[in-house]
Amino acid sequence: MKIFLLIFILAFTTVGCSGDSDEITEFNASTTNGQEFEWTIPESLINGSDDPFPLAKDPVMIEAKNVEFLHDGALVAAVNIDGVIKIYPYDYITTFESINDEINDKSFALTYCPLTQSALLISRVHENDKFVLRASGYLLHDNVVLKDENSDTYWSQMLGQCIKGTYAGDLNNTYNFVEMTWGTVKKNFPEAKVFTPSSIDWTIINTSANKTDVKIGDLVYGILGSNRGQQTFSSDEAKSTEVFIYHYDDFGTTTTLKSVIIGGNKTLVIGNKNDHYITSYINNSSANFEAVQNRFPIVMKDSDNNEWNVFGIAENGPRKGEQLSSSTAFFALFGAWERFYTNFSFDQ
Repeated sequence: MKIFLLIFILAFTTVGCSGDSDEITEFNASTTNGQEFEWTIPESLINGSDDPFPLAKDPVMIEAKNVEFLHDGALVAAVNIDGVIKIYPYDYITTFESINDEINDKSFALTYCPLTQSALLISRVHENDKFVLRASGYLLHDNVVLKDENSDTYWSQMLGQCIKGTYAGDLNNTYNFVEMTWGTVKKNFPEAKVFTPSSIDWTIINTSANKTDVKIGDLVYGILGSNRGQQTFSSDEAKSTEVFIYHYDDFGTTTTLKSVIIGGNKTLVIGNKNDHYITSYINNSSANFEAVQNRFPIVMKDSDNNEWNVFGIAENGPRKGEQLSSSTAFFALFGAWERFYTNFSFDQ
């Protein structure tokens, strides 16, 4: 298995790793101005050790129509930025827990923690620095803590915040992605680029992961409210960030659209229990939206005659090509949400 892992690591291009000096500002935050940084949360809540996972950067990807051995029920993160679709199957991410990639001029890390079953698409650009994020070996409430070695900063995935280093207390910026099944990708996005362990014996990698269908009963979708980051880990105080929680049972077997106010923004929450997706977008117009049936990936339309796909991109109409913005939102086991947050609003 170690041989397989070594081959997999070598499958990543090395040009970016050896020639990044003009892209990434290199400094050591732990020694900046002679200052030593401490965790911003009680150290007793941190477990594990500073033992970073293998680096995954600039992965080699192949088209979905050429990918084999993934079970139709396997969960993936589908990313669409500037019309370019990339797919990251969770089964293949667990070796790394963070995949550093980019689309055009947008650099990001697709992160996944198998213990909390949470994925988050994090921007790798913060202030004037470009990060390379990898799983640090530390966990906070059994959730991955990410590390950028150049700045020596540590970031909690589910908290969405720097918890040690020169950026302590800062929130990370995120991109929207849609969690769906491999069957949906294979049917609807055959040209999409897919992250795969193409140099490993896939039958070995997938033996345990694909024996049964994915169990999704405990997974919920949470949207972080406008007071994101107003957190405390004192046992006597509630964690104040409001989280709006949605479960697949809140959506029908047809495409269902909910219009709600989250953080002062008109927010569109759209999902389909049978097709296994829930995602959300900010309605930045005065238009009214409604769900569209049986035309996936088009899932909604508005009163200004625009038709929008599942990635929040207008495929037809006056706003064709525009992409709606989103608040930070992702899936995780509800038990994991409860360990990080206490202020929940549930779909009624």
